[in-house]
Amino acid sequence: MNLATLRQRMNQHLSQLRHWFAGQLRALKRMDADDLDLQRAGQWPDLVKIFSLLLILGLTTFAAHWLVISQNNEQLEQMQAEQARLLQAYQSKAFQAAHLPAYRAQMAEIEERLDHLLDQLPAASEVPRLLEDIQRQADQQSLEVLALELRPETRGDFYAELPFEIRVRGGYHQLATFIEGISQLNRVITLHDFQLQPATAQAPKLTLSLQAKTYRYDAPEDQGGTP
Repeated sequence: MNLATLRQRMNQHLSQLRHWFAGQLRALKRMDADDLDLQRAGQWPDLVKIFSLLLILGLTTFAAHWLVISQNNEQLEQMQAEQARLLQAYQSKAFQAAHLPAYRAQMAEIEERLDHLLDQLPAASEVPRLLEDIQRQADQQSLEVLALELRPETRGDFYAELPFEIRVRGGYHQLATFIEGISQLNRVITLHDFQLQPATAQAPKLTLSLQAKTYRYDAPEDQGGTP
């Protein structure tokens, strides 16, 4: 096929296309709103049919794409959130694993300190000895012991609080040394509610009243719990 024949055929196709397009435009001009009824779709001009088909295909493609993409986006967001959670958990566990020896050493040190503190808490059988130690501190300072009485204990979650009243009489420096001696006992004792009464003609020495508290550790089995 030579070039002239090819051009002739192309001109014929273009002429047919222009003729078809002109006919479609005339048909569109003759249409009114009633002709767009779907029941008459078979009588629509070809150009309208093609446009309608492209429109339907476009809407169908968009709807399918939107449904698939929206579901995939939701799943993607869930997977991304799960990935972030797992990554954070991994980083936390990796950090803990890397510092596990230090944690174990720190835990052992804490347990050792706790055992040391528990050793400083008197058992029930040691409370009378503790009162004797306080009496001894008063005797060493030549103080007059007016009261040294144990009060009812108060139970906490895992310990018992053992309060007792102390009232002694003596000089200022003797009382100060007495308080210092109590604080240096090898048992945990806290001192509260200090009251110092000045000397009078009837009582030429100072009178010190206070409440001391010591504590006893109660293991779960000691409170009736399950070991």
